[in-house]
Amino acid sequence: MRSVQGCCSLRKSLFTISTSTSWCAWRRIILQQCVRLPVRLPAGQQRQLQMRAFGTGLASGGRMGSNNSDKSDRHLVAVREERFQELVAAEVAYLATVPVKPVSMRQIVTWRNARDMVPTIQKEVPKRFALRIRLIETLDGWQAIPELVKMHDLLTGWYRDLVLLDYKNPDLASFVRSFKSIRDEGRHTIALSASGIYKLRNKLGKFSQQETNFLDEWLDGFLLSRIGTNALIDQFIAIASKEDGGLGRPTGITDPRCNASNICRFAAQVSSYMCYQRFGTEPKYIVQDYQAGRVGPQEKSPCYFSLIPSYLRYIMCELLKNSFRATLLTEIDISSRPVHIRVCNDVHHVAILVSDEAGGIPFEVGDQIWSYMYGTAAKIGTVNSFSTEGDELDNPESLTGYGVGLPCARLYARYLGGKLSLTSYPSYGTQAHLILPRLGSPP
Repeated sequence: MRSVQGCCSLRKSLFTISTSTSWCAWRRIILQQCVRLPVRLPAGQQRQLQMRAFGTGLASGGRMGSNNSDKSDRHLVAVREERFQELVAAEVAYLATVPVKPVSMRQIVTWRNARDMVPTIQKEVPKRFALRIRLIETLDGWQAIPELVKMHDLLTGWYRDLVLLDYKNPDLASFVRSFKSIRDEGRHTIALSASGIYKLRNKLGKFSQQETNFLDEWLDGFLLSRIGTNALIDQFIAIASKEDGGLGRPTGITDPRCNASNICRFAAQVSSYMCYQRFGTEPKYIVQDYQAGRVGPQEKSPCYFSLIPSYLRYIMCELLKNSFRATLLTEIDISSRPVHIRVCNDVHHVAILVSDEAGGIPFEVGDQIWSYMYGTAAKIGTVNSFSTEGDELDNPESLTGYGVGLPCARLYARYLGGKLSLTSYPSYGTQAHLILPRLGSPP
């Protein structure tokens, strides 16, 4: 078993955990040393906390000293707040070394009961938070960047909230409340992380392409982990009963008969309205359906497949906002150059092509369209500069948004098992290619 990395000694307490203590030994110490340390609440420096060892970490038990019927199953230890923080830090350090099991949409759609998800939530979600905490800690100088410090504090708080839940006798209403709070507090994760990494790069003076590529890859990994975590949390909230505060949806966040054509039309309407608000005019667009084995567009044959609709909606909004805005900024008559949205499908895949004639992207811009270092979010001044709107799935926000829509859209496509790419034809236009697998087809 691996040693606990970064675990500090608990001086002044009745037991000590050293850096050489194995994970199993550390857990045995917690289980055996059921002690109550002095607490002085009025001083505001300490707080008595209860912890019950469970599968991945520390969780809350009953009232201290209570005679609950399940007392034999509970292993309680009360420590001061500062000691609890040290234990959490040690556990985070360990969990960040444990491989994260991918949870794809294929598995998400199999859950229909919130209680069935509890073991997976217990095992996987804290581990994902621990991974992102450690990702931040691997960056030299992160403590000097307010956005990264705030993100680190949020993740640590979420981790702590989760490990203090009672997984042995789960109260689904408490789970839903905790998850809703986490999703609400994390609505600016993209803006905070992109802005923080941009400031870190500037502070360290690392402007080389190699450094930029490293930071872009770091953000890809950080935000892709966020997508997987949010998918688990959102599915839990969606299938939980309304009595427990959930949405009571039988299939959760997925739609087994998602109409890709309708989602494209909706995204086009939203993006078109944004253009009207900004420029006083709307672009022209055409949505067409194509099916394998049939020639030409099919008028009444929409594409249905199992998918998370909000993810596809976000991807399409980002693609269309870019195409529509570029089209309206050209000086040629827009009525003669509609943006074409073609939804094509066969038994294994769904492919969506967005093509415009807005002049294309200059070759010298290159892969900057996939970088987080050139967006609006990267250049926002402070951690308090972000709007109070919801996250990217709920609110496309504006025509420009945070300026990192394309790299984020590519991450959502990747999570769905697909891929997103762009081809530019300078002086002519741009084509965006989105390919998504149908569930049941080879990944």
